[in-house]
Amino acid sequence: MPIELTLYRGEKEQWWPEPSIRLISGMTIYGRWLPSDINSLWEKLKQEIVEQPGQDLNQKVAAYAQYLRASGHPFALATARTLDGAYEFDYNYVISIPEAYLFYWGGTIDVPEIGEPVPDDLEVIDADYIVLNAETIEDSTILGFGHNTLTQEVTFFHDLPINFVISCNEESINEINISTIEDLDPFGDIKMKYRNIFRE
Repeated sequence: MPIELTLYRGEKEQWWPEPSIRLISGMTIYGRWLPSDINSLWEKLKQEIVEQPGQDLNQKVAAYAQYLRASGHPFALATARTLDGAYEFDYNYVISIPEAYLFYWGGTIDVPEIGEPVPDDLEVIDADYIVLNAETIEDSTILGFGHNTLTQEVTFFHDLPINFVISCNEESINEINISTIEDLDPFGDIKMKYRNIFRE
């Protein structure tokens, strides 16, 4: 059964612009894996895990989870299921995936796949997991890596559409006057500095 998955993300102003600029193209990332369709991202993620050190699939998944958490990556969007994980910076976002499906990792050491569904009680999660918004990769529009940690981070490998972003600093996204790319000076500092987060 799907759940409503609430996530939190804090951003520092020295790295990210204010919401009216940052959200022009949604909750984007700096350096996307390409191609960026979910099926291609899934194949890329599986290959990344296969290349990790480890004697079995669990070790490889754990190694990749540690790599993701070690520092920020331009191809990834880090969020947390608790306020302690990625919150209380300059811009504090609440994100909601209204129909999220969580699955443990399955398959083999050479061919990772989606495994069994995570129990409805998320407090009993005991391993890293996969986050979709459908029951299959083919039907999903999101792909996240759930970390079995105290703060239960979820790392996405793609831009998140604006409709998943609920608020910033407790102000509803609907109340924020988000600019458009056309509003920006094409040769101005903002357009040049943040060009990698805009999608045209």
